[in-house]
Amino acid sequence: MKSVAQTVIEADRFYTIAAHTGNVIQAVEGSKDGGTVRLGKYDHKPEQEWSFVREGDGVYRIRNRASGKLLDLTMTGTANGTWLHLWEDVGGTSQMWKVEHTPEGTVRLRSSWAGGKCVDTVGIGAEVGAVLQIWQEVPGGGDQLWVISEVKDRVKRAAKAEQAAPAAETKSAPAKEAAPAKKPAARKPRTTKKAEEKPAAPTAKAAEPVKAEKPAVKKAAKAKAEPAAPAAEVKAAPVVETKAETAVPATKAAPAAAKPKAKRAPCKKTVKK
Repeated sequence: MKSVAQTVIEADRFYTIAAHTGNVIQAVEGSKDGGTVRLGKYDHKPEQEWSFVREGDGVYRIRNRASGKLLDLTMTGTANGTWLHLWEDVGGTSQMWKVEHTPEGTVRLRSSWAGGKCVDTVGIGAEVGAVLQIWQEVPGGGDQLWVISEVKDRVKRAAKAEQAAPAAETKSAPAKEAAPAKKPAARKPRTTKKAEEKPAAPTAKAAEPVKAEKPAVKKAAKAKAEPAAPAAEVKAAPVVETKAETAVPATKAAPAAAKPKAKRAPCKKTVKK
C-alpha cells in the first residue's frame, strides 16, 4: 500500500480534523462547558479549527480555537457510545488524546482515559450534523479515520493582508503626494480672481486721490474766501474813515456857509439896476 506523507503537528498552529467525507469536527455552543461536538462543512470558522497541546509522545490536548476549551468525554465515560463534548482545561486524563498515524496519511484519535477507544461518529455516519462519540477500534472502519490539515488558507490570507497593507500604504502615499499637486490647480482660479481683484484696488486708490482733491478745492475756495474778507475789511475801513473825516469837517465848516451869503450881494446889486 502506498504511504502518504503525514501532517507534522506543531505548537502555536491550528488544524482542521476532517472525516472521509470532508466534513470537519466543529464545536457547537463551544462558549460554555458541555457544548456538543459535531461534523460540519468547513467554512473557515474558528469553531472548526483546533490546536494540539503536546502532553507526551504523540499525546495531545485538543483545544478549540474559538473558545479555548478542550475536547473531552461526557461524564468522563469510558463505554462505547460515550459522547464527546467541550470542557475547560482541568488537567484530566479524559482530555488527553493519542494521535496514531496510519500509512494512508490518516490518523486515529485514541482516548488516553478510555483504554484507547477511538473517536467515532454516532450511527456510522459522516454527514453534516453527525455527533461524535468514542468506540472500540473497528478494523477498516472509515468513521474512525481522520485527516489533520494545517489551516494554511488562513495563513495565506494573513500574509496577503500583510502584503496588501504595505501596498495600500504605497498607493496612499502617492495619493497624498498627488494631493498637493491638485491643490495648486485649485488655487489657480483663486489667483486669477485675486489678479482680477488687484486692478480694483488701484481704482479704489485712484478714488482716494480724487477725494483728496476735494479737500484741496475746498481749501482753495477757503483760501479765496479768506483773502476776500480782508479786502472787504480794508475797503470798509477807508470808507468808514473817509465818511468820518468828511462828516467832521461838514459840522465844523461854518465859514463855508457864509461864502454863499457873500455871493448873494452882487445879485442884489443887479436887481437894483
